[in-house]
Amino acid sequence: MEVAMVTSGYQPVPAAMGGGVETLIDHLILKNEEYGAINLTVFSTYHERAINMADTIQRTNFIFIKPPALVRICDRVLYFMANRIFKKERKMSYRYIIQRLHYIAKVSKYLQKNNYDKVILENHATLFMTLKKHRNAQKYAGKYYYHLHNKVADDYGFRQIMLGCRKVLGVSRYINQTLSGFLGSIPADKFDILRNCVDTLKFGNAKSKKDAVALRRNYDIGPDDRVILFTGRLNKEKGIKELLLAFKKVRYPGIKLVIAGGYFYASGMISDYEKELQKIAAPMKDNIVFTGFIDYRDMPALYQMAEVAVIPSLWDDPAPLTVIESMASGLPLISTVSGGIPEYAGTDAAILLNRDDQFVDRLADALNRVLLNDVLRRQMAEAGRKTAERMNTDRYYLDFIAKILD
Repeated sequence: MEVAMVTSGYQPVPAAMGGGVETLIDHLILKNEEYGAINLTVFSTYHERAINMADTIQRTNFIFIKPPALVRICDRVLYFMANRIFKKERKMSYRYIIQRLHYIAKVSKYLQKNNYDKVILENHATLFMTLKKHRNAQKYAGKYYYHLHNKVADDYGFRQIMLGCRKVLGVSRYINQTLSGFLGSIPADKFDILRNCVDTLKFGNAKSKKDAVALRRNYDIGPDDRVILFTGRLNKEKGIKELLLAFKKVRYPGIKLVIAGGYFYASGMISDYEKELQKIAAPMKDNIVFTGFIDYRDMPALYQMAEVAVIPSLWDDPAPLTVIESMASGLPLISTVSGGIPEYAGTDAAILLNRDDQFVDRLADALNRVLLNDVLRRQMAEAGRKTAERMNTDRYYLDFIAKILD
């Protein structure tokens, strides 16, 4: 069976620049090397490191689309205007506009010229443009799927094509409900859930524990220090500011807060929000570590050097990988009642907080409670690991194949 997977056009696949969706696609690619159930073609934006990573893959055909120099220049100009002149709050949405239009046009031609049994669109609603062009929607009628990771706020004029999906594979019940509400008339039987995964053999294993010792030394974290860990992009909706304010209220000796991640993956960009975080953290600088972007290969060790993970999402996060990664690493989790998080993290493995005007105080109380109670911490860790083991990469791949064959 010939399957074409259209990735976002923002970040490359393989996931040379990070990204949750890109990492999930990597899991499918690598498991297809083992199982070989499909002949997979992956469309990706061009990146030299991604090309090098793809060289070791035998059962996936990668088509890398390189934006011309003029396209890259136009995008830099647009981003400069959005950032410096118009002061757009969500300026990153302007960073790759021309690149993605070029990417979509190229992908649509490939879809026209070739014949695939299944076409999978990964997350971005703008990718339906690849089907609108060249009458691809008619060509692939009953054969295209939408792998939904985030809330859709605009159909970009592709509503009818979206309604024509063979199936929507959402990462949670929550995210499926948002699209159902947005489109209104899509039949319920077109929705299915494909739960996210992590490589549970790499998280919480002996190697990650060994590597964590060196990583702690690298960040000047003592062997007796207790580490609170946040991982993710440094955006307002992730709740890092509230975490810093709560950390001020934690009364526990020898604690460190590690904030791992950057504003936009490995881009090196620094936002005004990140500068604000640095100011809040300044009085506590001896106890707070900002790591910047972390390569995904180093994530198991990063989790392993912590005692508790915090995902203080202020938005309706559909299904963050950090939830599964934390549980797979044997960490008690503190998060929020938001989006699809409760679907992944049960109350035995996590403390889930309401996002109200008492959130900072509740978060500080939860941190104190977990840090001071060794028995609770161990019970939560064991429950989390058991839950995460059911969300492994084999299950993910086999579920994916079953759902596109259904």
